[in-house]
Amino acid sequence: MDLMVQIDGQAVPLADCFWVRATANGCAVGSIRPDLGDDLIATPQQAQREWSATKRQREVDARRGMQHLLLTHEQWKTQAEPCFRGQCQHRKAA
Repeated sequence: MDLMVQIDGQAVPLADCFWVRATANGCAVGSIRPDLGDDLIATPQQAQREWSATKRQREVDARRGMQHLLLTHEQWKTQAEPCFRGQCQHRKAA
C-alpha cells in the first residue's frame, strides 16, 4: 500500500513527489525523492535533516527562511526545475 499525501486538495502517492529545499524567496536549491534510501521522508522536518544534519544548521536555516516543500512531479517541473536550470524568476530578480 502506498503512503498517500494531500497536496493542493489532491491525493498523491508520496513516492510520486519530491522534497524541494528553497530559499526564502522561493528559489529551489535542492531536491530529493521521499522514497530513496531506507527511510521514507514524510515531513518537512525529515526533509530538512537531509540537508542540515545538526540542530545548529537547522537554526541557521530558520533564520535564513529556508523552506522544505513537498511538490508533485508537475509542480516540480514548473516551480523547481527552472531554478536548477538557472532560468527562474528568482535569479532574474536578484
